[in-house]
Amino acid sequence: MRDGRARAPSLPDRFAEGLVVRADDGVELRLYRVREAPADGPVLLWGHANGFPAGGYLPLLRRLCRDYRVFAFDARGHGGSGLPDVCYAAHFTFDRYADDLRRIFDAVAERTGGAPLHYGAHSFCGVLGLRLAGVHGHRPWRSMTAFEPPVCPGADHPARPLSEEASRSLMAMAERRRARWASPEAFRESLAGRDAYAAFDPEALAGHAFGALHGTGEGDFALACPPELEALTYEGALDPSTYECLDRIRGPVTFVACRSDGGRGGNPSWAAKVQASCADRVPSGRLVMFDGAGHMVPFEDPERCAAVVREMAGAG
Repeated sequence: MRDGRARAPSLPDRFAEGLVVRADDGVELRLYRVREAPADGPVLLWGHANGFPAGGYLPLLRRLCRDYRVFAFDARGHGGSGLPDVCYAAHFTFDRYADDLRRIFDAVAERTGGAPLHYGAHSFCGVLGLRLAGVHGHRPWRSMTAFEPPVCPGADHPARPLSEEASRSLMAMAERRRARWASPEAFRESLAGRDAYAAFDPEALAGHAFGALHGTGEGDFALACPPELEALTYEGALDPSTYECLDRIRGPVTFVACRSDGGRGGNPSWAAKVQASCADRVPSGRLVMFDGAGHMVPFEDPERCAAVVREMAGAG
C-alpha cells in the first residue's frame, strides 16, 4: 500500500489534528479534527467532492466550528489518504468507499463519546453517506446535508441520459488532467486563471492546491488523486442502486441544488436536476434551492453553506 502518512495532510497541521483510520484492505485514511472547534457539544463530519481534498473546505469548516466539533476526512486516494499499489477497480468501488466512511464515523464517535453526530458533504462524499444509509442500512448520523450529490437515477428517469452524457464527459476530462506540477503555487496560479475556479474563496483555492498535491521525491509534485482514479469514480457514480435505495433512509436529509444565472461562479451540474427526486424518495428528505450558485458553492460561498448545515443539524 502507498502509505498516506508519507503525504502532506490536506488540512494544515496548524488548523487540524491528523488522525489515521485503517480500512479493511490496509489503506490508511486521513481524518482531521479542526483545532478551532469547541471542546464539547454536537459533532459534524464533513466529506469532499471527487478529486478535491478536505483542505479546500477550510473556510467552510472554520465557520462550522462556531457551533460544532468539526471533523473532516480525505477519502482513499485523495489528499493525505493512502492508495493501494495495484488493482484499482477492486479497491475503489462505491461499496468500498462506503465501508471506509463507516469506519471514519466509528472513529469520530469513539473520540467524541457518543455526542450527537451530523454529516455534511459535497458531491461525491454525499453519495457515500446516502449509500451507507440506504444500501447498507447503517445511519450513524442524526442529520445529513448533501450539496448536489450526483446520485444517478435509473433508466426510466428523465435525467438519466443527461447524467450518462455528463459523467462520460467528466471522465474524459479527468483522464486528460495534468498530473504533475512544479509546485503547489504553480498549480494554484494555473487554477486561478480558469472559469471553474474564478469565484473560489482565496483560502479555499489555496487549500485545494496544496492539499491536492504530494511530493514525488523527484523534485516536483503529483496529484494525490490520480486522473485515472478520478475518472473511475465518475464511472462508478453511474450505478443507480444508491438512488433506488433512498426510500430506505430513516433520518432527515437536506439536498441542496443550485440554479446558476450563468454569471461568475456559475458551474452547472447534471446533479442539480436530480436533487428534487432524491428529496422526494427519502421519507424525511427536503430540498433547498440556491439561486445564483453552481456546483462549487461550498468553495465559493462558505457562509451560505454553513447556514444550511446549521439549520439542518439543529432540526436533527
